[in-house]
Amino acid sequence: MPRPTRGSPLDELTAGELRVARLVARGASNREVADWLAVSSKTVEAHLSRIYRKLGVPSRAGVAYLIGQAER
Repeated sequence: MPRPTRGSPLDELTAGELRVARLVARGASNREVADWLAVSSKTVEAHLSRIYRKLGVPSRAGVAYLIGQAER
């Protein structure tokens, strides 16, 4: 998947965090993300914690909104 455009809040995310964020934005559960990326659910939770902090959002809905805005 292409990286978001320059100046996007998503620029702060690592490649792994961005993969998790995109899957979460599509409605995947933590378990589904973990299965698709072949990582543990705890790893997904850790990524989400960092994603929320870096993006300044409190929830998956905020992540989905920012992903949608960046990928238009």
